[in-house]
Amino acid sequence: MSSAGTLISDLDTSPQLDGDGDLISKIMADMNSEPSPPAHVPSGGMISSPNPNSTLQHTMDTAPATAHLIGHAHPTNADFQASLEPRGLPSASSAASWNSEKRVAPMKKPIRTSWWTKIFAELKVPLLVSFMVFLFSLPIINIVIGTYIPSFVKATGELTILGLLVKSLIAGITFWILQRVVVPLLSL
Repeated sequence: MSSAGTLISDLDTSPQLDGDGDLISKIMADMNSEPSPPAHVPSGGMISSPNPNSTLQHTMDTAPATAHLIGHAHPTNADFQASLEPRGLPSASSAASWNSEKRVAPMKKPIRTSWWTKIFAELKVPLLVSFMVFLFSLPIINIVIGTYIPSFVKATGELTILGLLVKSLIAGITFWILQRVVVPLLSL
């Protein structure tokens, strides 16, 4: 028992020990004795000593290195592809000919939607455009343009051709921002 230490289960059932003093001296003798090698040391361990996480003794791997087996000294992409490709599957050259053949895509089942959903999906953009036309045809927009750029307004208060061009450009930029920025953010 001194080579492996004293197990907790053996403390109550050891017949050769008379009392607590004998038990303590036995444990102290086990602790102070020369440690013996473990009963089973796995062969081919990879960690060199000292390993703080284990009581087993480990040595470096003595097997030869096999990293050079793919393409020897200078592997190519084809060497790596061949090593990764399971046997029995087509190689890269036959895959290119397979891709050139006409393939039929699997048919997708149509998603059933209600007719209200279809109508709303079709009318989203026209409703947005009609709202923007209404908004940009309000007189306040003409007043704002005339306030900041007075050369775009005639003496009668109407916008000049250049004023209408700027107004339509602002409307187009607003539509683009709504379509490309605001709508994707709302769909998150």
